Amino acid sequence: MKRLLIKATIFLIPLIIIAFITEYNLGRIPNTYNVKRQNLESRLDSIQVLVVGSSQAIFGINPAYFSKKGFNLANTSQSLFYDKELILKYIDSMPQLKYVLINFSYFSLGTQVSDGIEPWRDAYYYQYWGIKYPETSWFEFKLYSKTFLYTPKNALLYASKLFKIDLSTNLATNGYQFRDTLNNYKEISDSLGLSRVQIHDNYYFVRNIDKNKATLEQIIREIKKRGVVPVIVTPPVYKTYATHCDKSRLKSNTLFIDSLCSKYGCRYFNYFEDTRFTIRDFSDNDHLNFVGAMKFTKILDSEIVNHKEN
Repeated sequence: MKRLLIKATIFLIPLIIIAFITEYNLGRIPNTYNVKRQNLESRLDSIQVLVVGSSQAIFGINPAYFSKKGFNLANTSQSLFYDKELILKYIDSMPQLKYVLINFSYFSLGTQVSDGIEPWRDAYYYQYWGIKYPETSWFEFKLYSKTFLYTPKNALLYASKLFKIDLSTNLATNGYQFRDTLNNYKEISDSLGLSRVQIHDNYYFVRNIDKNKATLEQIIREIKKRGVVPVIVTPPVYKTYATHCDKSRLKSNTLFIDSLCSKYGCRYFNYFEDTRFTIRDFSDNDHLNFVGAMKFTKILDSEIVNHKEN
């Protein structure tokens, strides 16, 4: 038995060392979570405009075009729950903060990361931001291991490339993520717009609506409590997406936001079908490219951030 234990130990030690080296190197790979956190925390003292939201915000709002110093804290598939948690985590460390722009999309009220198309993102928020979605099981290996976070298959792939991987491509230091104009006409069509809406509808669950309404209300309350101005913003989409959206949902969304703004004295800017945006401003049916992001951010600056009434 003793000899068997010695052999097992000799066998296991190299595996443990390999696992440790793999975890260490996977942890050094840049992604949109760890890079964004580093960039955010390095400029907390100067941020005056904070943007939160999902992919329509991360690709559509470039703080470089604000007249005040801004940071884009949005991320792909980011839900209102994570918007709230990130705001509460940092708002008291941003002494210059004046505005928080809250991305509100067609699908925002019915979605959670955990039951969306990319549920694995929950583990990224825990590992890189220290934020855990309450319904995520503590027994998920992805919460603790980079190998399981990236999946063993990808971990092996990254190891074969000596971990020289960058998963934060086109991410600017101000949090904005660049999208080119090259695929405009390949990715935009009526059929692809319908397909995109159907994806959002398939992951829209009624059970999430009340929770998300309460979350958004809490966001507004907490922001106003600190003397900061909350502004709810619906980004533009192309007509190939807008035309297929559920009109009753769009109406109920607007009624809810209007009631929220009436209750708390906040403002809502709805650019959903804004005709100032053309096909040349979009990278696909519901995301702006870098040209559209420049245009949109300048509009937000003119109408919100630097508006003379403010």
